[in-house]
Amino acid sequence: MKNRKGFLQTGFLTLIAVALTAPVSSEKSSGSGLDRKNRAWTEQGVFSILTYNVAGLPEPFSGSRPAKYSQLISPRLNDFDLVLTQEDFWYHRDLVSASKFPHVAKRSRAGTLGDGLSRFSRFPMSEVQHEAWRACSGYLRRGSDCMTAKGFAWARHELAPGIWLDVYDLHMDAGRDPGDQEARAAEMDQLIAAIRRHSAGRALIVAGDWNLYCQRPRDRAVLQKLLDEEHLTDVCRALNCGEERVDRILFRGSAELELIPRAYRLEVERFQNDQGGQLSDHKAVSATFAWKYLGAD
Repeated sequence: MKNRKGFLQTGFLTLIAVALTAPVSSEKSSGSGLDRKNRAWTEQGVFSILTYNVAGLPEPFSGSRPAKYSQLISPRLNDFDLVLTQEDFWYHRDLVSASKFPHVAKRSRAGTLGDGLSRFSRFPMSEVQHEAWRACSGYLRRGSDCMTAKGFAWARHELAPGIWLDVYDLHMDAGRDPGDQEARAAEMDQLIAAIRRHSAGRALIVAGDWNLYCQRPRDRAVLQKLLDEEHLTDVCRALNCGEERVDRILFRGSAELELIPRAYRLEVERFQNDQGGQLSDHKAVSATFAWKYLGAD
């Protein structure tokens, strides 16, 4: 949610706080357990990942036209192996209408609109765990981030039998005011604690809408704290992509699983309408990774 939409969003969110009752929950995959007892001989491969803020607030409160564009986005997601979305609030049925993914997990139901974090995967995955931010900034202004429960979601994806990768999807607080920056700093501390709790020593990817602008010293320091303390690398930086965006894909390997970034791309052409405009107020970001199993410790 952005400052320019904040006033309209606030009014709408207040009206639907009681009305929205449809249950939405993560779906368990039919994948195997998390052990490696029956691991096949597949020990390397390549996969693609997309992170995309789909601007799924109800019209006319969205920064886009999701009532029309969600159905156009849907079949184009099938070009990737793993898709992480943000702001999948109101048009999830349209977003999955042309999906060919065997594993789909919906947004959390917490808050007025849920957290908007959905994922589509060709890989079997554990049940997706959602965690709302404990800090936020703005009920009636500064992006109205506190009007619903934004946060992060994580799960383990089975790249090959018995070979698992931890993947986090997030949407951080928006806005440029000091309170917004303080909220993002607190959210980063919460994310780091979760990574240490769930993914210590594991290979992982963390992607989403970070709302961190490196032109702002505080935002830059918040991002760098995660990179340094959890030994993560930004794919954009690793491949010298040029201008950095708030939509980021970070990664790290482990002693057991090597991740090698092969490509980074702004998917501008893929997610255009007939007039050449974008299907969201964010540009989708993709990356391609090669992976190699190095053996258990």
